[in-house]
This record gives sequence, C-alpha cells and structure tokens, in this order.
Amino acid sequence: MPQLSRRTFLQSAALGTVALELSKDIACAETPPKTMIFGAASVDITCEPGPELAGFLARVQPSTAVHRPIFARAVYLEQGPERLFWLIADSLGYAPEDVARIKKQISDKYGIEPWRVLVQATHTHSAPSASRLSSCGEYDANYVETILLPGFFRAADKAKANAEPCQMVEATGHCDEKQGLAVINRSAVYQFLDPRVPAVGWKRSDGSFKAVMLGYALHPTGFTNGDIGPDWPGATADAIRELFSRETEPFVFQGAAGNIRCPKAKNYPYAVLEEDGRVLVRSVADLLKAAQPSTPFLAVRTELIQVKLELLNLEEIETFAKSKRQFWAGVKEGPENPVYPVGTGAKGVKAADIWEHWAKNYIAQDGPDYIETDIAAVVIGSRALVTSPFETMSYMNSELAKHTTVECFAMGYTNGCYNYLSYDAAYDEGGYEPAEAHLWYRNFRMKRGELERLAENSAPLVEAAAKTAGLQRIL
Repeated sequence: MPQLSRRTFLQSAALGTVALELSKDIACAETPPKTMIFGAASVDITCEPGPELAGFLARVQPSTAVHRPIFARAVYLEQGPERLFWLIADSLGYAPEDVARIKKQISDKYGIEPWRVLVQATHTHSAPSASRLSSCGEYDANYVETILLPGFFRAADKAKANAEPCQMVEATGHCDEKQGLAVINRSAVYQFLDPRVPAVGWKRSDGSFKAVMLGYALHPTGFTNGDIGPDWPGATADAIRELFSRETEPFVFQGAAGNIRCPKAKNYPYAVLEEDGRVLVRSVADLLKAAQPSTPFLAVRTELIQVKLELLNLEEIETFAKSKRQFWAGVKEGPENPVYPVGTGAKGVKAADIWEHWAKNYIAQDGPDYIETDIAAVVIGSRALVTSPFETMSYMNSELAKHTTVECFAMGYTNGCYNYLSYDAAYDEGGYEPAEAHLWYRNFRMKRGELERLAENSAPLVEAAAKTAGLQRIL
C-alpha cells in the first residue's frame, strides 16, 4: 500500500514556504493585496453538569462536573469578493438539521452564501451531546437550543464586528509519535500518522497577533469519566494565549483523525494535556513570530457529492444486529471489568435493537445507497483545507497528495458527522472503524474505496479554489 513518508511530508510542507518566496518575484498584472479583513471571537458554551456527554458507550452518564470550560469560536475572513465564516466548537459533532440552521441564520443576517459558512467540531468526547448517536450520549435539545446555537451566533457576530485589515503569516510545524502526542490506532494497515501542524497567524497594524489558527489530527479521547471539558484542543488554545498573548484569539481545528489516538492512559491529569498543547504550539510559535507577511490568498469552493453506502439485505441486517446483541449481552461489567461500567452491556444491546429497526425501515423505504453531502476546498494562504462530514482516516492526506500540487490538509467533522471513512486496506483487517462504528452512527458503513474516491474528486475543487485565489501564479 502506498505511503507518504516523513520526507515527502516535509517536502510538501516546504512547498508552502517556497511558494511564498516565489510570490515575491512573480510578475503579476496587479499587485497582490498585503492584508485581509479578519475577525475572530470566542464564546463560553459551558453548561451546568447534567447533560449526557457524547462519544463513548462505556461511560457513566450523565455528566457530573465541569473539568474545563468549553467554547464556540468563529473567524471571519474577507478578501475582495471572497468571504468565509468558519465556526468551530468543543463538541463531538452536530446533527445535520442544526448545521443547516446555523448556516441559514448567518447567511440571512450577513448576506453571505450558505456554502461560505463552515461548521466544524473539535470532536472532543467530553461535551454535551449535539449529535444523534445511539447509546453514546443522548442528544440534548435544551443544550443545543439554549447554549450551543446561541453561542455560535454570538461568536459569529463578534468576529464580524471586530474584523479589521490584518497581515497574515504562515508556518508548518511537525509533531509525531516521538513527541508522545499521537499514536496510530490498530495495526499495520493503519500505520499512517500525519505529523504536520499547519498554522496561520493574523497580525494587527501594530504587529501584535490578533489570532493564531492551528490544526492537528488527533482524536480527543483523554476523558471517559463524567467531566465536561475540551480535551487537547482546549489545552492547545490555552497554550496559544500563553505563548503569544492573552489578547490573541486561539482557533484550533481538527484534521483527519479517524485512526489517530492519544497514546496515554485515559483520564490522565490535565497537566499532561496542557504540556501536549504547549508542544503543538511550540512547534510553530517561533516560526510564526519570525515569518514575513505572506500573500493572503483566500478562496472557498464547494461541491455536492454522493458517498456510497454498503447496503445490506434483511438477512444480513438481522445477522449483524444479532451478533452485536450477543456480544454486548455477554460482556463483563463493573468490578469484573472496570473498562465497562455497570449498564454498558444493556446500552450496547439497545443500540443494536435501534440500528436493526432503523436499517430494516431504510431498506423497506428504498433508501438511497449513498449519503449526499457537501465537501469544501478552502485556500487560505499557500495551502488548501479539504473538508468533509466524516471521521476521515489520516491516509486521506496521502491520497490528496497524489492528485494535486497544492499542499492540502484534510479536515473531518465539518458540516456534520456521519460515520468513519476508512481507506481500502482497512476493510481487509476489519476492526472497529470499518466494521462496527456504523452501529452507533445509525447508518450503513461507507462502501470500500470511498475515501480514495473522495480524495480524487476533491482535487479539481482544490485546483479551482487555488486558481480563484490566485495561488496558481506561484505553483
């Protein structure tokens, strides 16, 4: 199976630096702009303990304490006709209907097309449930209606209100298993870790950092207890303010983390998370502070796609559901097996029942053999972010590198969260992601080869966004 080596990754990361240097020497019909209209804001969306937390079956519910505050954040970018609202919150993911409401309200208020509004989740497993999973945290309509959505809207309003001309600087850090932050989940076919830490800073006219945006691919699964908290994305946001300034707005986004986990024991001290955040920020802080302003390219392009599902017939549905009921009915719980709190087995059996009922109805109603959803290519500076509403495996970045010369960073959990998207070889191995996760997502699993097809179909979108932004002049 083809792999993208560390050397190739570093060469890819270096492309952005080379491109920025070339941009100074390329003759253009017009002088590229030196600043971009940029705004950023954060709003606390922490609630009192009580809602169920999303992400784990084997957890005592509901939430019992607040470990650290959680936030909704927004950035607003404008460059000529190109505009973008990018929202992210400390949440596992969102129900599609709530994403649609967020997009519509911001679109109506600011006269911006809905596809220019991105709604991403950090994917923390320690926030009130805003997604419709089975037995892994009950969707909390009250939290969504009274705290989460209003938090998003206030953050967007504040970001738009404080938008001002800013210079942009870029850097790419490097953190892999040697730094102890991430480890590759499962076995040989999953041996692919994206070590890049893409970062962008926006500087005010006085040279101070208005905001720092940083991304990394790592599952936020540090807590399985009943505490509300942001996990490593929150610790990294704190480290941005610590290593830049308290006035610097942090914006930490999630990559293709479907198969990347933290190597440390669960429920480890927050001090460990804090140091992880510092490691990530240190990998880019000096580079950003020393970087010369780059050309603030911006373009957003989206496309509606169909991701194929592997539908089952009635007999296959019954067989799968029966096997899961038998497994969960037989698990040892509590003192016999501390991994599974008392009641875990019953929740697993209930999830199997729910999935079987849903799947039979879906087939009886001739449901389509695909999920129709949107993907986006967002060029910011010298690289492109490729979004999708899946738990995408990190191999997605290797696939993107085959099809485009633009440095790309795949982002999952954007505009919804439907299921894992595994790459081809993972289907032979099996394991949780390709073989079982759809049970909790109340879906069928994605058809084999869909990750590779998504990467291939994303490439023309990336090239189109790069051309619109003007990035093609320096590539």
